[in-house]
Amino acid sequence: MAGRSRRSWFSVLLGLVVGFTLASRLILPRATELKKAGQKRRASGGGTGGCGAGGGMVMMMKKEYGGMMMQGTEKPPVPQSGSFLFVGVMTAQKYLNNRAVAAYRTWAKSIPGKVEFFSSEGSDTSIPIPIVALPNVDDSYPPQKKSFMMLKYMHDHYLEQFEWFMRADDDVYIKSERLESFLRSLNSSQPIFLGQTGMGARDELGKLALEPGENFCMGGPGVIMSREVLRRMVPHIRQCLQEMYTTHEDVEVGRCVRRFAGVQCVWSYEPEKAQLGNLLLMLQLSEWKQPLSIALRVSTGTSSDPNDLPA
Repeated sequence: MAGRSRRSWFSVLLGLVVGFTLASRLILPRATELKKAGQKRRASGGGTGGCGAGGGMVMMMKKEYGGMMMQGTEKPPVPQSGSFLFVGVMTAQKYLNNRAVAAYRTWAKSIPGKVEFFSSEGSDTSIPIPIVALPNVDDSYPPQKKSFMMLKYMHDHYLEQFEWFMRADDDVYIKSERLESFLRSLNSSQPIFLGQTGMGARDELGKLALEPGENFCMGGPGVIMSREVLRRMVPHIRQCLQEMYTTHEDVEVGRCVRRFAGVQCVWSYEPEKAQLGNLLLMLQLSEWKQPLSIALRVSTGTSSDPNDLPA
């Protein structure tokens, strides 16, 4: 009887030893491995506090002009002024030493980005202003090819560096602070085409190949495109140059934008989108003679009074 009891206890003891051995060899290493894997997931942001579990990053939807923008809990970075707006000024060899220089020494200094002057092939680039002599382009008028090739140059060299692109004449004075404030209220990731809306002179009605409701941005006061408009339109510029219906540069640029970017110049009755038509942002100097003469005097050093320039 005593021998049977000892054998029973021996069997129990043997079972404990075998069980402990198996646990240390099989179960504990697996548990350690699982613990390490969990630590790695937490370190990489994949734990229960991450986006996958609905915690941590709180996603909000903010309504913007032309669409919706995703935001995180942190404030989005403020765009640097130096990479906000690119202004391409269309000029000609005969205006480089006067109009172009005047623009460069006055309003161009305050543009939140970059300004370059686009002229014909062979233009004098020794003048100390940023001049682009467009290959295979002359100074003939109307400047259809010059305008399209300038837009292509903007696209090829600066598309990802700036949010907005402006086509301006060399006789325009740009009020940069108002312009920047206005553009920052819009979403440059949307296709937006801004300017003074035109449909042609009265004697041209029906001769510009415009359908009812179609328009264009008149070139004189200046035309502004969002990055997205430039991205959509420029790959088709050659086709637009080959299929022009008029001799008007601004009409054909507007046609190309409408056809390939899917938008046209915003109407003046859309105040939440544009108010360029009132010329508060840009003052066309050919229509306001005093600022042109003042800008020329300042640029040549005959006037140093900053109050000479329009506010």
